[in-house]
Amino acid sequence: MTRQRLFVLGMLILLAGCAKTSTAPSSDQAVSGTASTGQVAAQPTQPIRRSVSEDGVTLSILKAGTGDPVIYVHGVVTTSNIFSKYLAAYSPAYRGIAVDLRGYGNSEKTPTGSNISQFVKDLIALADRLKIEKPVWVGVSMGGMILQQLALEHPSRVKALVLVSTTDGPMILDRDLPSIGNPRTNAEVSKKILLESFPAGTDQKLYQPLLDRIPTWNASVLRETLTSMSVFNRHGRLSAITAPTLILVGAKDDVATPAIAAGIQAQIAGSRLVRFETGHFIMAEDPDGFRKVLGEFLHSLKQ
Repeated sequence: MTRQRLFVLGMLILLAGCAKTSTAPSSDQAVSGTASTGQVAAQPTQPIRRSVSEDGVTLSILKAGTGDPVIYVHGVVTTSNIFSKYLAAYSPAYRGIAVDLRGYGNSEKTPTGSNISQFVKDLIALADRLKIEKPVWVGVSMGGMILQQLALEHPSRVKALVLVSTTDGPMILDRDLPSIGNPRTNAEVSKKILLESFPAGTDQKLYQPLLDRIPTWNASVLRETLTSMSVFNRHGRLSAITAPTLILVGAKDDVATPAIAAGIQAQIAGSRLVRFETGHFIMAEDPDGFRKVLGEFLHSLKQ
């Protein structure tokens, strides 16, 4: 065999070895750019959790999908986890970001600051940190109360508003707030609030994931938050909201009642009210219906 043929054979063996040892991106890395076929590479749909430090506090967020931003805000006895299945549901048109509020879930537990006014400041600072100027905001229960105040104080930061199972006045969920922590525990009070939010006879599998998250906040957080909710009142002021607004209510909700939801709709010009045959936790009781109605609303914003 000639020296030239040996050289060619050696190069072919070397190239074959390189092809076998090259590695693909790991499954937890986001893939960008285009594939060799010219099609856009698939985007991850499983939520990714990350921490964001802003304005003196570290908040935990879940994010998934691509497109325009939708920021989801939870209630007083829940965390960002309740939104997991919706974050990538509207991608590639919309990407979802769900935040654990100060004191909740994986976010920092500060000595004070678990109140509606501070939550509004935290959310605007978070949007600034993420370089999001004007997202769609989705708030559930207390989250809807927070977003009413945010929309009134920062109208230029709201593309659209979704208010779920919420009130424009005080929401009283406990009648003995000073006793939370001593002698009543966070677990005792939070569980009572959760169970009373579901219609009698509800299958436990619907609310067990919510009960499992109770240890991620504490009694002082719960007491301060419930106190803030008990004195909240934006009734008569919501006419100042001009962003497109969707209001969702459960027909069996005896806290954020259909009558309260109708009153909110009457104040916000052009808003739409949708009623579900559920209690307070629409997303737990009718997740498919919630996904469909929210998707239709988001789609309408693109028209």
